[in-house]
Amino acid sequence: MESFGAYLKSLREEKGKTLEDISQNTKIALANLEFLEKDRYDLLPPRVFVKGFIRSYAQELGLNPEGVSTRFEEFIKDGEMPDYLGEEHPLFQQPPRSHSFITSRWFTVALTVAGLISIGIIILTGVTRLFFPDQQGTAPQPTVRTAQPAGHDSSAARIRSDEHMEPADFPERQPVQTGKKVLEIKAIAKTWIRIEPDTGPAEELMMSPGDIQVFTAKEGFRLLTGNAGGIRLRFNGRELPVLGKANQTLSLTLPLP
Repeated sequence: MESFGAYLKSLREEKGKTLEDISQNTKIALANLEFLEKDRYDLLPPRVFVKGFIRSYAQELGLNPEGVSTRFEEFIKDGEMPDYLGEEHPLFQQPPRSHSFITSRWFTVALTVAGLISIGIIILTGVTRLFFPDQQGTAPQPTVRTAQPAGHDSSAARIRSDEHMEPADFPERQPVQTGKKVLEIKAIAKTWIRIEPDTGPAEELMMSPGDIQVFTAKEGFRLLTGNAGGIRLRFNGRELPVLGKANQTLSLTLPLP
C-alpha cells in the first residue's frame, strides 16, 4: 500500500504546488509538511494536530478534506501504527506525575499563603510609614556629651555639689530668668539622660553621682532617662518628687500636666 505521505505528495505535484506554497497559505510550518510527506509521525505533533494539518493541506489543493482524512485513518491502521491510533502520540505523552511535596497541592497552598502574608506586611509597612512618619528623620540630631566635674570648660552650666551634702540636695536655688524655664538635673547614681528643650536640639549625656546639669527653655522640656531613681529634678525652682526606681526607664514632659 502506498504510504500516506507519498499519497499527499502525488496530489500536491498533480496540482503543481510546492511545499513552500502550501506552508505560506496554510501557515503550517514547512518542516511539519516535510515530515508529513515523509511519514515521520514520530517528529510530528499529536494526532489531533496532524489531522488539522491534513484538512488544511487538502483544502489548499482543492480536495475534499473528509476523503483525505479517511485515507489517513485507513493508512495508520493498515500501516501497523497502533501507538498513533490514540489522540496523543507517545512522544508527547506527559511523564508520570511526581509525588514530591514541591509538586503537591499543599505546596501550592503554602506558597500562596506565604505570598499573601508578604504582601500584607508590605502594605502594612507602607500604611504605617504614611500615617506615622518617623519624626526622628526631620528632628535635629542630638549631640552626645559626657558630664564633667565643675571647672571643666563646656557650653552647658554645671555645678558640683558639696562633698558633705546629702545626695538628694540641690545647691542654693538659682534665680529664674524672666521668660525662661530652668531645669536642674542632679545625678545620685550613674545615669544616662536625653534632654530636649523646646528651643534647641536634643542632648544626650552620661552623668556620674554628684553631677548637676542646668538647662533652659522657652516653655518646657522632654526628658528620657535609663535610671529614673538615679536623678533628681528641680524645675523652675521647685524640686520634683522621686521619679521612679533604680534602672527604670522613664519618659517625662515638663511642665507636668
